[in-house]
Amino acid sequence: MKIRFYIALAVVFSAIGFGFSSNFPVTESANSFNPGMKCAIPNFQTAYRESKAVFIGEVVGEEKNGDTRIFDLKVEKYWKGANSKRVRVYVYETARYQAWFKEGGRYLIYAGSDADGKLRVGRCSRSRDADDAEDLPKLGKGRSPR
Repeated sequence: MKIRFYIALAVVFSAIGFGFSSNFPVTESANSFNPGMKCAIPNFQTAYRESKAVFIGEVVGEEKNGDTRIFDLKVEKYWKGANSKRVRVYVYETARYQAWFKEGGRYLIYAGSDADGKLRVGRCSRSRDADDAEDLPKLGKGRSPR
C-alpha cells in the first residue's frame, strides 16, 4: 500500500513540476540549440540593473578559444557600458548549451562582466534578436558609440 502511495505522489509532483521555485518567469530558452531546456529569464528592470552593458550590435566576427566562443560586435547604439564602436562578448559553451549568435545577426545584448572585465552572455540572458526585442520602447532612444 505504501509503495502505491509513493508512486502516486511521485507522479503528481512530476506532473506539476514540483521543486522549481523562482521569482523569474520560466520559459523555453529561445537562445539555445536545446529548445527543451528551461530558463529563468530576468525581468527588464533586473536585467538592466545587473548588466554591465546593454546595446544593439551586429556580429561581425567570431572565434573559438577552448570552451568559450568570442563574438566581435559592431555597436549600433547603446544604453549602458558599450560606448565604443566595437565590443567583444564571451559565451561559455557546454555540451548542453551552445552560443546562438550568428555572423551578420543584430542583437539586443544584456551582458554581465567577469572579474577580468570581459563582457559575458549566458544561456538565461535577456539578450535576443533585435527584431524581436520587446524592451526597445522601455530602453528609449539610446546613444551612438564613439
